[in-house]
Amino acid sequence: MGKSTNATIESKKKRLMELVDLSAEPWRKAAFYSNDEAILLVTELYQRWETQKRRGNPLDYASEEELDRLLLIAEKIEPGDIQDQQARMLIAALYGEEALESIKHEERKRSRKFTRILKRMFFLE
Repeated sequence: MGKSTNATIESKKKRLMELVDLSAEPWRKAAFYSNDEAILLVTELYQRWETQKRRGNPLDYASEEELDRLLLIAEKIEPGDIQDQQARMLIAALYGEEALESIKHEERKRSRKFTRILKRMFFLE
């Protein structure tokens, strides 16, 4: 693997900020920050930033691999992801967090059933 330049890393940070934080679509930001892996990575970056007395910004403490992973997540956000996030936020606003958690629980149950069906169909069980 070739060595990255500081300019390459800076361009990745800029691209990530354009895709998420500076996006004209607030739902894109919500979809990104709802991704479990993005949450873990960003939390780690904020911890590093806090340790360094908040010098610069959290992205300054990301490795190139972490930036690549965050970019991949941001670039893969589809309009459907944004629509799902809008629906979840609307449910939470109208019916409360408990209703949203109930829906998430049902989605997980359906997902497990679907996975079992596929495994049986393809003789993986």
